[in-house]
Amino acid sequence: MSERIDDLIWGTPITAIQLDPRPIDDWFGDKDLDKICTEEFTFSNCKTSRGVEYDVDYKPILDIIDKHFTQFLDALGPKCGININWEQPWINTYGRNGFQDSHDHQGDRYSDFSYCYVHEAGESHIVFKNRFATNSDMCLKELLHAYDVQDYVPTLVKKGTLYIFPSTAYHSVSPNKSDETRITISGNIKIQKESNE
Repeated sequence: MSERIDDLIWGTPITAIQLDPRPIDDWFGDKDLDKICTEEFTFSNCKTSRGVEYDVDYKPILDIIDKHFTQFLDALGPKCGININWEQPWINTYGRNGFQDSHDHQGDRYSDFSYCYVHEAGESHIVFKNRFATNSDMCLKELLHAYDVQDYVPTLVKKGTLYIFPSTAYHSVSPNKSDETRITISGNIKIQKESNE
């Protein structure tokens, strides 16, 4: 059985699930990431497949994630039937010191939920941020333990971890302090009311 942690942080549901990595390891077996991940984030030593024209069949990945996302959604208490629409996933690779600045997934395309699967962890992890923290809060963090909650790092941060969270959740990826490349698959999900037609 998968280890699962459901947290409510600053009113935001964040779930971390430890999956059996073997099926996704098999899927990655014939993928040439140097050809798939060619777009580079500015000065971050992180490359992505997002926006790259390369034929990748993500359906086996989405089939695995779908079951866990449906459980996540059920726990939120749907008020009606819901259709789930998966956007095209992308792969990110992080070399030594590779990172991502704080961001959410509301920018270029509206989405409701996002996920990130850790194929290889390197020595790096996802960090969720309190987007409403003020400069005063961040200064008080240096003085008072009660203010340590401006950043949240899930207790599951290793290979095989799937994170599911609202697309509005502000998050970043810490610098990879290892020579082992961090590799993740991420994507966005839109939901809508089931049509009765």
